[in-house]
Amino acid sequence: MSKNTGIPYEILTQQIFQSLHDQDQVKNVNVQHNVVLQGKTLKHQIDVYWEYELGGIVYSAIVQAKDWTQTVTQNQLLAFKGILDDLPGQPRGIFVTRKGYQIGAKQFAQANGILLYELREPTVKDMEGKVMSIHITISAFMPNSSSTEPIFDNEWSGAERQRLGISPDDEIQIRINAPEDQLYLFDEENSQVGSFRTVLLSMFPSEYVELAETIKEHLFSEPTYMLTGIPRFPRIKLRGIRSTISVTRMDQESIMNGEDFIGFIMRDVVGDKVRIFDKQNKPIQKPGTDTSSS
Repeated sequence: MSKNTGIPYEILTQQIFQSLHDQDQVKNVNVQHNVVLQGKTLKHQIDVYWEYELGGIVYSAIVQAKDWTQTVTQNQLLAFKGILDDLPGQPRGIFVTRKGYQIGAKQFAQANGILLYELREPTVKDMEGKVMSIHITISAFMPNSSSTEPIFDNEWSGAERQRLGISPDDEIQIRINAPEDQLYLFDEENSQVGSFRTVLLSMFPSEYVELAETIKEHLFSEPTYMLTGIPRFPRIKLRGIRSTISVTRMDQESIMNGEDFIGFIMRDVVGDKVRIFDKQNKPIQKPGTDTSSS
């Protein structure tokens, strides 16, 4: 007798079909696993049942998922057809198994509109002529800055010292030792308008390109100040900011082998087409790119 290992395979089947419908943009109305439906004469245990909407019309489908160690026979599909005929509404019939189908079962399914699928782990034969590795190169562009310094407005500073009554011989030391994102910039009304960091970011190319060390200057179009922390000379006007900037490109290559990302193969037995799924049960191929099996 065929052995059914049960619930894990049924849940896998549900997830696979859910993924296909999500990818094909079908609106799921109701998806259930292991339900009992009342037929015209009997109650029937259904492995996966769902209703889905396509083109404004709601359809239903019945899936029997059997993790048997033997191929499915015509008599087993005949029994499945009896369940479909007993259920109201004429649901679509789908049969899924791991080991495949006998010739008589295939002929019976094709004659009665039942879809047949094999769902299993991939074999070497399944992968013949298909991509078995993915090479991914990730390029990171790293911005760097050095020798960053303010460009002081010396003319303004001289006039300000005179206005405040500070002698030209009186030395005022302004120390700048904070990180660039904490060196804040202010406007005429002492409202914060940015920082050294925001100005530096504007100096870099907007596109992703390498850049050799280059001295750049950003000149302010509006009056811009730094606070000094010195009560008798509280702020100083800047003409701009000067910095040496560069952009370094770093490439990192990673290789994923087929066994690292391919989880399952689902073959449409009648249509003789294959879909490949990753280990998260998501389709690797896009709709319309089914690959014919060997």
